[in-house]
Amino acid sequence: MSYNPPHITDEAKKTAAKFFQHAQTAADSRSFDYAIELYVQGLAKDPEAVEKGHMALREVGIRRTNSGGKKPGLMESLKISKSKKDPIGAMLAAEMMLAKDPLNLKYAEEMVKAADKSELPETLRWALQVYFELCPQEKKISVQRLLLIKNLYEKLGDYYQKQDRLDQTLEAYEKGIGAMNYAVQSGQGGSLDLQSELKNLATKHAILRGRYERGDFRDSIKDADAQKLLQDKSRQVKGEELLTQLIEKARAEADANPSVGAKVFALIDLLTQRGKPEDEKEAIKILDDAHQRTGQYSFKMRADDLRIRHQRRAVKRIEAKVKAEATPDPTLQQQLADARQQQAERELAIFKERIEQYPTDTRLKFEYGRRLYESKRYDEAIPVFQEAVGDPRHAVRARYYIGTCFFQKGWHSQAIDILNEAVERYETLGDALSKEIFYVLGRSHEELEQIDQALKIYSRLIQWDFNYRDVRHRIDKLQAKKKINS
Repeated sequence: MSYNPPHITDEAKKTAAKFFQHAQTAADSRSFDYAIELYVQGLAKDPEAVEKGHMALREVGIRRTNSGGKKPGLMESLKISKSKKDPIGAMLAAEMMLAKDPLNLKYAEEMVKAADKSELPETLRWALQVYFELCPQEKKISVQRLLLIKNLYEKLGDYYQKQDRLDQTLEAYEKGIGAMNYAVQSGQGGSLDLQSELKNLATKHAILRGRYERGDFRDSIKDADAQKLLQDKSRQVKGEELLTQLIEKARAEADANPSVGAKVFALIDLLTQRGKPEDEKEAIKILDDAHQRTGQYSFKMRADDLRIRHQRRAVKRIEAKVKAEATPDPTLQQQLADARQQQAERELAIFKERIEQYPTDTRLKFEYGRRLYESKRYDEAIPVFQEAVGDPRHAVRARYYIGTCFFQKGWHSQAIDILNEAVERYETLGDALSKEIFYVLGRSHEELEQIDQALKIYSRLIQWDFNYRDVRHRIDKLQAKKKINS
C-alpha cells in the first residue's frame, strides 16, 4: 500500500502562510497558547507544511513548556478520540496536545498514526523522527513502538521509491533499520522475530543500494545533484561511505537551519550512529552551541544524554579491568569508586536541572528520584517518588522505591504498607520487578519478627525463582527459628 496525498490548493497554502505568520508574531510576544492555536488552524489548511507549520509548532511547544506552560487537561485530550473519523483532524488534535506536552509518547504516537491514515508522507516523515527521538525516554523499551516506526519507515520508503526519490527511499529504509536494531539490542522482543524483520528490511535496502551503485536509476532521477552524485561514483559505495554522505548532507541542512531542532537532531542521530569518539564530541559541541544560540533546552538535554552515555562507558571500561585482575588492585578499585561517584554526581545534577525546567514532568521526577536513591539520599528521594506515584507509568515502580527507601531507613511498617500497595497494582507477578518488591517486603516482615508473613512472601519468591538472591537461606533460617520458638 502506498500513499495518495490530498491535493492542497495554492489558495489554501496562502491562507495557511498567513496563519503561520500570525502564529510567529504571537510566539514572539510569548502568547504561546494562542500561537499554537494559530499554527493548528494554518495546518488544517496546509497539513503538509512541515518546516513552517509542524516544525515551528513543535518549537513553540517546547518554548511554552520551558516557560512553565501547563500540560493539557483531560477534556482537552479527549479531542483526539473525538476526531478519529477525520484523520487530519485527529492528527492536528494530537499535535496540539503534543505541543503542550512535548515529551508525551502517547500524543506522538497518535500523531504518527493519524499522519499515516491521512496519507501525508512528508508530515509522517517528520512525525516519525519526533516519535523515534522520544522513545528512549521509556524505562522499558517498547518493541511494539519500534516495530510501528520500522513498518511506517518501510512504507514511506516504498512510496518514495515509486516516486523515483532514491535518496529519501534509502534514508527511510535506514531509519527503519535503525529502529529495528534498537529493538533487537533491547532484548525485549519476546515471541516476535525481530531478527527476521531486521534482516528483511536490511536485504531490501541492500538490493536497492546495489542498484543505486550500478546506476540503474540514472534515467529516472530528475534531481540534477543526485544525477551528478551517481555519475561521479567510480567504485562501490561501502556502508561507511554512504553514512558519511548522509552525515554531510545532514550537516549542510543543519548549517542552513541551525535553529530547527529536527535538522540538528537528524545530524546528531547520524553522528552518534557512526560510533566514533570524535563524532560524539562534535555532536555534543553542536548541541551545546544550538542551546546557547536558541535557548531551547531540548538541545542541552540531548547533549547531556550523550555525556551520560560517555561517562557510563568509561565506568564500564574500568569495571572490565577490575574484573580481569587476578588479584585485587587497590589503585584500580579506587579509580572505579571515583568514576562511579563522578557519574552519580553528574546524573544527579543533570536530572535536578531537568525537573527545574519541567517541574510537572513525572517521568523526569522519577528518574531524579532513582538517582537520589542510588546515592543513598533516601530522605530526599521519598518525596520525589511520591510526586511520581500519581503517574500510571510509574505507579508501581515509584511505590517500590518508596518502600525500599523506608526499609533502608529502618521504617519497616511503612515499607510493608507501600509495598503491599505496589503488589495490588502490579499485574505481571513473577517478573524481575515483582521479585524485587516481594524480596524487600519479605525482608521488612523479617525485620519485624513477623516470621509467618515473611515465610509466605519468600515461598512465593522461590516458586518463581528458586535461586533468587539469598531467599533459600532466609527460609531455612526462619524455619529453624520458628521451631525454636514453638
